[in-house]
Amino acid sequence: MTIFDCYIRWNVSPEIFSAGQLSVRYYGLLMFVAFVMSSFVFYRILKHEGESLFLLPVTVNMVFLGTLIGARLGECLFYFPEYYLKNPLEIIVPFHDGKYTGIGGLSSHGAAFAILIFLYFTAKTIKKPPLWLIDRVCVTIPLAAFFIRMGNLMNSEILGTATSVPWGFVFESRGENFPRHPVQLYEAVCYLIVFFVIYRFYRKRHDKIRQGTVSGLFLILIFFPRFILEIFKAPINEFDKHSLFSTGQYLSLFFAFAGVALLTSLSMKPDQS
Repeated sequence: MTIFDCYIRWNVSPEIFSAGQLSVRYYGLLMFVAFVMSSFVFYRILKHEGESLFLLPVTVNMVFLGTLIGARLGECLFYFPEYYLKNPLEIIVPFHDGKYTGIGGLSSHGAAFAILIFLYFTAKTIKKPPLWLIDRVCVTIPLAAFFIRMGNLMNSEILGTATSVPWGFVFESRGENFPRHPVQLYEAVCYLIVFFVIYRFYRKRHDKIRQGTVSGLFLILIFFPRFILEIFKAPINEFDKHSLFSTGQYLSLFFAFAGVALLTSLSMKPDQS
């Protein structure tokens, strides 16, 4: 047995089944599970605090829209701005020179920006402080992110760099014959750990801490590790190949330091108790 035989050979079809034009894919299923599970956690939070359950569908719908709109815009404008600024219709209309290209590519950083914006205006509409709502949604997001990254793995996308570690994945589903870092799994495990940490922290401390504390903790625990894990990702665009840090690392630093700034500003406010 050679060391190559120890690698995990990944040859999973992204489709669960197909019938004619209908195709059910693991990614779509896991995206659905992500929203169901995170919605259930949000429901538990509202019930635990005695809040109106009317907030559940309103908030979930806004998060869903923010995810779809922000993730797509983020992918196009953060990673391939030159192309999509010249071809803006291709952001939503998947045709180029009359050929169907398929709408592909979603950015979690773009989703994060849009979700925060959508939640801000949602909170204003339902007469709640924005940080109050964002705190509670931030408890649920790492769980959703876990399932989405597992969907990325089933799709054999968001590839890692080549590696010789024995747990490397050979993505035979992509026609490759060399191992890569399974960065999708790295992120998925990280997000699952962060979910349990933040959920436990919220359950024990939510009535004793300032609004915004959970949000700041979320940004730090998600995006500082994300900055490190981006090192193991294959470059996505030409900028990533030549820059000191990748696009994903710069965006992760922005969010991580935003979390630090938020917690710092909260600590400087006088205690109102």
